[in-house]
Amino acid sequence: MKKIFAISLTLIILASCTKVPTLSDKLEGSWLVNDVSATGTVDILGSIVPIVAEDKSINGDSSQFILTQDPNSVTYSVDAVLSVNVGTVIDFPFKESGSGTWNVIDGGGTAPDSVYLVTDSATVKYEILSLLETTVRLRTNLAVEFMGSNVNMLTEFGFTKI
Repeated sequence: MKKIFAISLTLIILASCTKVPTLSDKLEGSWLVNDVSATGTVDILGSIVPIVAEDKSINGDSSQFILTQDPNSVTYSVDAVLSVNVGTVIDFPFKESGSGTWNVIDGGGTAPDSVYLVTDSATVKYEILSLLETTVRLRTNLAVEFMGSNVNMLTEFGFTKI
């Protein structure tokens, strides 16, 4: 009986020493972009026209986000063609890439968790919509040049861990 108690106590102590993964721990790694969608509006000859875009194709070889810790660094690239509906459907090449640092803000259950990518040119905040062991979905506002205008697009990215 004492042996069973000692073994049980030892297992409980060992289990309590297991590190609970942080938000950064969960995001660290290589992520393949597998989904891009966006919505916004554009001014075309004085008329505000809604825009809805979905990925038509994503180059899987070059569309990745790689996040590492100690020190926090990020390299990312998205190479996709979006099918954009502005009353008529057109193909729009979407390419973004860069490198820099990243950090997370835990929403503490009262606000969405966020990840910030900081590069030489900008700081971009991504709201974490969902985060599972092998998938993540992020949302951000991106300024995109479209038909000669800068357009703010509410853009969502889906990722699979590789």
